[in-house]
Amino acid sequence: MNNISEKLIFEWISWIKNEKRLSTKTILSYRIDINSIFDFLGSYVNEEINLNIVEKLDDDDLSAWFYNRLKKGISHRSNARALSSLKSFLSFLVLRKKIKNSKILKIRGPKFLESLPRPLSESQIMKIIAEIKNEKIKWIKMRNLSAVILMWGYGLRISEVINLKLMEIINDELRILGKGNKIRVIPISTELVKFITKMIGECPFNLESDGYIFIGKKGRKLKPEIIQRLIREIRKKIFLPDNTTPHSFRHSFATELLSNFADLRSIQELLGHTSLSTTQKYTSVNTDHIRKILEKSHPRSD
Repeated sequence: MNNISEKLIFEWISWIKNEKRLSTKTILSYRIDINSIFDFLGSYVNEEINLNIVEKLDDDDLSAWFYNRLKKGISHRSNARALSSLKSFLSFLVLRKKIKNSKILKIRGPKFLESLPRPLSESQIMKIIAEIKNEKIKWIKMRNLSAVILMWGYGLRISEVINLKLMEIINDELRILGKGNKIRVIPISTELVKFITKMIGECPFNLESDGYIFIGKKGRKLKPEIIQRLIREIRKKIFLPDNTTPHSFRHSFATELLSNFADLRSIQELLGHTSLSTTQKYTSVNTDHIRKILEKSHPRSD
């Protein structure tokens, strides 16, 4: 399902041929790569692919695509070229003002391709929380703690956290508007509802019922860069792995559920993954845990 015109793709091919001076063989490979991502996205989002969907691609989508390719035995070298192909096409779309920008253009290939989800241990997360508690401004401390709890304890994306509105907390449930404008309902603890309510009470700005819960120091909607920078600074201070990001909390949430034998379908629903193949990334992360279970419990492990 692809609504990207052949004319636009042809223009991109002509552009890389003239501007980048790539060989005919490389250009053919680029075209195959673009067909591959469009074919995958069609089944992944289960709707016709258009420029709006292409513009909103992020690292989650990219991870799912590459995980799918790795399962097929496609080499890292070919995947690195595929990422170059996609970034080339996106650069062309930005240049021709077909899209405004793309998060994919900021991704560095080799590091991304080598990284499966890396969950944080509970002790690492506790150290991060301890650092957040050092914040002197009370409502900012509570805001940052609430954001981490929603990502770690409930698997929200950072984008879903900062887009959360007051009216989307109903009793002890969150109504999360995820990718593809699909709503998922997540039960949360009464304690967290009380904590968020207290945070709102401490906030120096008045929040409308349809307003955002997470706001910055100037009273406007919080930008994801604020939380990303916070985690980056803490990561450097307490010597966490370089790939520790806000998304690591979401990975930790999924991996913990898997460790406690939650089924993949349930994890898929909680994370808001359109495709089960995205959720299956966490089975690769958790192989050590699975191996230990087999060694301890399987009748043929002796």
